[in-house]
Amino acid sequence: MLIQQPQLISIRENKPTLVKNFVTLKKKYDFNLLSQFMEENDSTVMSHSSIGNLRDVFRIPGVSGYLKEFKTFFDFLTKMFNYQRDEQDEVDLFFSFVSQSGHSHVDVEDVFIIGLEGRVIYKVFNDENKNYTVEKGDMIFIPKGLKHKVIALDPRIIASVGLFGDRVKSV
Repeated sequence: MLIQQPQLISIRENKPTLVKNFVTLKKKYDFNLLSQFMEENDSTVMSHSSIGNLRDVFRIPGVSGYLKEFKTFFDFLTKMFNYQRDEQDEVDLFFSFVSQSGHSHVDVEDVFIIGLEGRVIYKVFNDENKNYTVEKGDMIFIPKGLKHKVIALDPRIIASVGLFGDRVKSV
């Protein structure tokens, strides 16, 4: 996993930050792997939108214990940015089968989103109102409380590391 010094500073300053080529993925994350994962782990799949049928965004909560890479992402980000552990902290998978645009929303936790498959634009509404394109292996940090919108350009799969705890300041 690779984060350059300017990106580290930006995240520590609680700014939305795109990290291109954050990780080289060992597995091919496609819908066949997702289907196998769901079957082997008896996973709960939740519809995360109300568009209907296969146009919805789907969520598989709490996957950090199932695939080694997810646990590695979680541990790395928690330690790198000194988060206090919160029982709600977890890695969730989000996926959609078609390109689509979600509603603008605000998360109550800091999220580190890692692209596993497809291309997604994250439109962040702050002083800069900037668009960030996340592709396979890229990561974006969106601090809690910051309004944003997700626009999937392709069918997509992303891992979302949600951290609810406060960050401990280094001395």
